[in-house]
Amino acid sequence: MSIARGAGALVGLALVGALLTACVTATTAEPSVSTLPSSPPAAPDAPSPTPAIDPIDTVETIVVRPETIELRDDTGAVVLELDYLEDMPEAIATIERVIGIAPVSEEHPASNHYPPSTVHRWGGLEIWEQRYVDYQATGSDYVYRWSEFADHERTLARPAFKAVLIGPDADDIALTTDDGIVAGSAWVDLEATPELQINPSGCSGPYLDYTVHEETWPDGTVHDKRNAVDFTESEDGTSIAWVRAPVPIHEDGCA
Repeated sequence: MSIARGAGALVGLALVGALLTACVTATTAEPSVSTLPSSPPAAPDAPSPTPAIDPIDTVETIVVRPETIELRDDTGAVVLELDYLEDMPEAIATIERVIGIAPVSEEHPASNHYPPSTVHRWGGLEIWEQRYVDYQATGSDYVYRWSEFADHERTLARPAFKAVLIGPDADDIALTTDDGIVAGSAWVDLEATPELQINPSGCSGPYLDYTVHEETWPDGTVHDKRNAVDFTESEDGTSIAWVRAPVPIHEDGCA
């Protein structure tokens, strides 16, 4: 082989080596920033939990019944009941929360039929807190002896409190009876209600909603005892002045 041919072969081998080196270099070179994969997308924030709704905040209507006050939502379902025989603080606190305002309170004197009372008023709703204490009017020697009932078990005849409706609402909370009758309604409409019943003793107004239980008298006879929601007409006889509960229905004279 001639020197020229040998030199040419060496040059050829050198070129092949250079090409191979270039290929390896190109294959192993670091990728440019533009070719790097982007960062994985951030996971979406977890949705905030829906706050639980307290059922008491769903109350739309206060319904006066013979044995309890019912707090109902916009579907008519009973959310909570306030028992007339229970202590006052919880009932007052619950009603204040439902209506959203504090009551206006005032004192009322005693009589032979009613103990001295503290009246808590929210718009058209009054809660009469019965205070079983002795009462003596200013300038009088006569004392109403209501303290004798202080230690007695509360009954619907001697409840812890009573309810009186004097209007159709209290700060956007509807006030009504189970029959949908509100204070201020026309008296003739009430009289036209087929289910309306008249108290035979005349001691209280006509009534619709009532409960019945048996009561044994001292002579051993058994009588049906009714407690009701009754109505009182306005002075001019044109409308319902107020709605009251609980009202014992006395058939043989007033107690």
